[in-house]
Amino acid sequence: MGRATSVGDFIKHGRESALIEVELSGTKGRNYVIQRKIQKNNQSSWLLNGQASSLKNVEELTRKLNIQVGNLCQFLPQEKVADFVKMSPQELLENTEKAVGPPEMFEQHQRLKASRTAAKELEISYQNLSEHLNSEKQKNARMQQEVECFYEKENHLQKVTALKQKRGFLEYEACRQDFIQANERKQALKKRLHEAEALNKPRQRKLDKACDEVKAIEIKITNKTAELRQLGEKASRQMKSLEALRDKVDAAEDELKEKKVTEQQRRSRVHMYHQQLEGLRNQLREAENLDNLQQELAETCQKMSAVNSSLGQMQQKKDLARERKNQIISDMTAIESELGQAQNVRNQRLTKLRQMNKDAHDATLWLEQNRARFKKPIYEPIMMTINMHNRDTAKYIEDHISYQDMVAFVCEDPDDMELIAKTLRDEQDLRINVVKVPQEPLSSYNSPPIQQLRRWGFQKYLRDLFDAPEGVMRYLCAQYRVHLIPVGDSTTRNAVDAVIRQAGLQCFYTENHKYTIKRSKYGSRETISSSKELKEARMLAMTTDVAHLQELGANMLRFGEAKAYVQSEIDAIQREEQSLQAQMESLRKKKKDLLQLKGAKSSLTEKIRMKEENIVRLEQEAIDLEAAEARAISKIREVKLLKLGFLQTFLTATKEVCEVSRSRVCLCLCQAQANLTKHKVENEMSKTSTQLAEMQQELPDLARQASQLKDKVQSYLAQARENVGIAAGEELPNHLVQTFLAFPDTVDGLDALIHDEQARADCYLQVDKNVIKEYTARKLDIVRLEEEVIEKKRLLDQHGQSIDEIKQDWLNPLEDLVSKINDKFGAFFSSLQCAGQVKVDKGENTDDFGKYGIQIKVKFRAGEPMKELTPFHQSGGERSVATVLYMMSLQELTHVPFRCVDEINQGMDSANERKIFELVVQTACRENTAQYFLLTPKLLPDLTYTGRMNVLCIYNGQFSLTHTEYKLRKFLRRRRELD
Repeated sequence: MGRATSVGDFIKHGRESALIEVELSGTKGRNYVIQRKIQKNNQSSWLLNGQASSLKNVEELTRKLNIQVGNLCQFLPQEKVADFVKMSPQELLENTEKAVGPPEMFEQHQRLKASRTAAKELEISYQNLSEHLNSEKQKNARMQQEVECFYEKENHLQKVTALKQKRGFLEYEACRQDFIQANERKQALKKRLHEAEALNKPRQRKLDKACDEVKAIEIKITNKTAELRQLGEKASRQMKSLEALRDKVDAAEDELKEKKVTEQQRRSRVHMYHQQLEGLRNQLREAENLDNLQQELAETCQKMSAVNSSLGQMQQKKDLARERKNQIISDMTAIESELGQAQNVRNQRLTKLRQMNKDAHDATLWLEQNRARFKKPIYEPIMMTINMHNRDTAKYIEDHISYQDMVAFVCEDPDDMELIAKTLRDEQDLRINVVKVPQEPLSSYNSPPIQQLRRWGFQKYLRDLFDAPEGVMRYLCAQYRVHLIPVGDSTTRNAVDAVIRQAGLQCFYTENHKYTIKRSKYGSRETISSSKELKEARMLAMTTDVAHLQELGANMLRFGEAKAYVQSEIDAIQREEQSLQAQMESLRKKKKDLLQLKGAKSSLTEKIRMKEENIVRLEQEAIDLEAAEARAISKIREVKLLKLGFLQTFLTATKEVCEVSRSRVCLCLCQAQANLTKHKVENEMSKTSTQLAEMQQELPDLARQASQLKDKVQSYLAQARENVGIAAGEELPNHLVQTFLAFPDTVDGLDALIHDEQARADCYLQVDKNVIKEYTARKLDIVRLEEEVIEKKRLLDQHGQSIDEIKQDWLNPLEDLVSKINDKFGAFFSSLQCAGQVKVDKGENTDDFGKYGIQIKVKFRAGEPMKELTPFHQSGGERSVATVLYMMSLQELTHVPFRCVDEINQGMDSANERKIFELVVQTACRENTAQYFLLTPKLLPDLTYTGRMNVLCIYNGQFSLTHTEYKLRKFLRRRRELD
């Protein structure tokens, strides 16, 4: 019904479920009882005659009984009355067919629409196919000239190919003749080479003999060289032995020198120990004279204890001072962090300004660099200068001040205002707003005492919620009256009506709403108020507490002074500590000296004993230099005797080396003589060998040339056969022989003819082979398309005949039906002294069955033409009258079991309502008409009722009686008693 979004909304408030029961009269004496139980979760269960059923079964039953709940011609709820008039003629036709037409009428209409759609598709397909066929024919016609040129060019190219094929055989024959000549030259050269080699053999034998003699001498020289190497190695070994003996002599001499040095060092240490011993004995005698050493040591320790205690106290004082300093530094760091956060608020607002208005953001950055250009202060956009005391109240200011002013610059001087507007708007093309501060001082904008408003929960005015530069505040007071707009809380929200009536305010704010009050200037001066819910702040939510910033600055200064004072205390303590440490160091040195003196006696005695022992040990380690020198001389004599034997052996080896070297030199002279003989023979052979070498060098070249020509002949033959498409060993086809006979027999003649034919082929434009393929393929497609066009035309004609047959079966009964409806509709309107007409509207195209519809025209006043029933031409009451009369016109033609109309009389005047009611009664109460339900909240008095009518009064409410307690006779008797 469109009265709720879900079925759960029909459940009575406070209940968990609802039960709906409908009883339908059966045609065979048994009624149908349908029950639907609705749950809160929008779930439904169905009962049919007390048995569980499904929605599908219920819908099947209603379809069998021809109950069409969605058909406005049968079931017309109150909220659908306007929809009835809004129905298009096509929708009205279909609903009328379903309501009063025979069952096959609506089906035939749908078949006609579907057939018309199919026919359109067939027609479009036929047209597209025909257009496609014509297009393909035109394309091939345009390509015909190109195709002819292609084939003519192909003929010339085929002749060029045949000429090139013969040219291949001519090239093969020429190359074969070259190969025969090259082979003959190779054989002749080979013969002359053999003759020259026979003449050169005696000289070659003499040369071989000389080479053998040279090789024999070279072997002897090699043997002498090896012998000489062995003798040299033997002499080298003797030399190394001599060098080893020389090293032994040097070692004996070095050992003797080392013993002399060691003995000299020992004697020096003994003398030094004697001197140290005498000094220690003198110190021991002095130490025995110290008597007051213990008392002085005790006094020194006592003084060190006192100084150490003072140092401990100094350290404690210094630690405490450092703790105080660290605490001050920590507090200063925290303050610096808060100050940084305050600066960050400005950066955040700049970022927000860039997001909202980039031009205003760029202008703000420009203003920071160019403030010196202006006479008086120019304030940044108002959203940058306002600082909220509490971020929760920012929403009031953002709602009260317009966005254009939030991003506007505020000037105090008119010249400055003109300058900044010209610079930023005209020169930099920035779209900004600039406003001027009013002349009135800030003291002239006084707020009324807030105490008189506190009973309604008002605590502050808008002006009290934020700080701003004086110029900005003056502008906001003058433009937005922020000094007069109070802000309340939840108490104000609860007392809104009293505030509107008694406070005399034009505007005020509660916790989450803004209220605006306007009073009429005329008559009773009625009050009109409006409210709107406030949105969360976007621009001013980032705020800085100025008082808190000032407090932070003062604390920063105070902590700085405290830090300097504590640092001075630490410096003083460190100076005193350094003085005490100097005293302590002096006492430590004195104590050390006293302790050294105290332990000097025992230490000196021990040192004297150790020195005496060292002297005794050194005396025992004395070396006998005379015995050592005698031993060294004896050892050197023995080594020199051995050295003499090795020298004699080395001399003998040297003589042998000289003899072998002399023999090797003689052999080298003999080798030179043999080489001279060899060179003479080689010179004699060089003259004949040159000719022989040239022939030997030329012979491979001729052989290689003949081989290359042979390969070339085979390649030319294979290529020529390949060009004509015959395998090796096959004869040339007769048609090619005949073709070749018509061509010149020289390569030059063939080249000239090839050039001529190629030139003829090149005269034709290049045609893509794909074009020929496309032409051939399209030619086949054209044949196929012609067959398809013929078939489509046949199907289209056949489909048109089918539509004409169905159209006759559908249209004639429809026109008869609408004619009957028109007679009834016109008669009903005539009884109201009005005019009405119903007809079938076939549209501009009688074959477009989707455009067929029912057109209703009405006239309610004499002298005006008939007008189509629309939601715009008639009033609501007139549309209701036309709707009821149309449904009544269907009454006697209906095939449905009942009709239901809800509050159709709403909007009618009493005269029309009375006439319509009488017509409904006359029509609905006749024999063999459908049951008619009229739901209405009221009826006119003294209406006409008949015995075929039932009037059911429905009561509902908290104090209504149940149907079991409702006793009509008792009520009537009580009424008579009251009368």
